[in-house]
Amino acid sequence: MVQRLLNRYLYAMYDSFDDYTTTGNDYADAGAWDTMILKTKTFLFATTTNDLTVKVLGSMDGGATYPYTAVSEFSVTTAAAVTKEVTSYYTNLKVQVKPAIADQHGTLSTQYAGTSF
Repeated sequence: MVQRLLNRYLYAMYDSFDDYTTTGNDYADAGAWDTMILKTKTFLFATTTNDLTVKVLGSMDGGATYPYTAVSEFSVTTAAAVTKEVTSYYTNLKVQVKPAIADQHGTLSTQYAGTSF
């Protein structure tokens, strides 16, 4: 993870999750991110094999549970990468993924960036 403290009050960071290959047809966790001090959070999703369905869940209890939908489910196709931004406050965000078509598994690549301003 690359973190930059711009001054005492401004903070920026970016990183990526390990690529995640689906093995089942139900949603699976592809990665989680501690966003407690971040105001703006941006994700970049891509797949190179088969189309995938992705959603982002939010937590308000430090990642113990994820009862909130931060980004409703959307498609990530092999044709183009997808960017999603989360501006609502959550202590943690979790990405979940499943195949868009049953048994046609794919690999999700996820990059993320955030700032405290």
